[in-house]
Amino acid sequence: MDIASLERQIAGLDHRLLAYEGADGLPVIVPVEIAGFDAAGLHLDVAPGILPPGERRAGLLAHTFGPRCVGLGMRTLTGWLAVGDERAVYAPHTSKGMSAPANRTVQMIANGLVAKSGMRRARRDGSLERLRSLARQD
Repeated sequence: MDIASLERQIAGLDHRLLAYEGADGLPVIVPVEIAGFDAAGLHLDVAPGILPPGERRAGLLAHTFGPRCVGLGMRTLTGWLAVGDERAVYAPHTSKGMSAPANRTVQMIANGLVAKSGMRRARRDGSLERLRSLARQD
């Protein structure tokens, strides 16, 4: 995975959240900043004492939303978090992302096309009728 390219994609997004399984088995979500990168992965800047030492699976979400959700971007990563005495390094394994233009008209047309495609698929596979029958039962 091209870490430099990934770091540039994330740098343009306003918010970054790291998630991992805590000692109690429940999810822990903390805000992080990207402080650089090397071949090992992304260097995370986080308040001292927040991340427990050791290694674990973790997810990273970076996102941004424009006013009224017009113009948005998101990148979701899965990977490995290694926290040592001096630094935390996130080694991504997978990356998925999306963005929508900061143009309300274009975004509304795209949203409509996606919704129309979803309705057609729901009609074809029978999901729409199953939802309607469940609604009638109430």
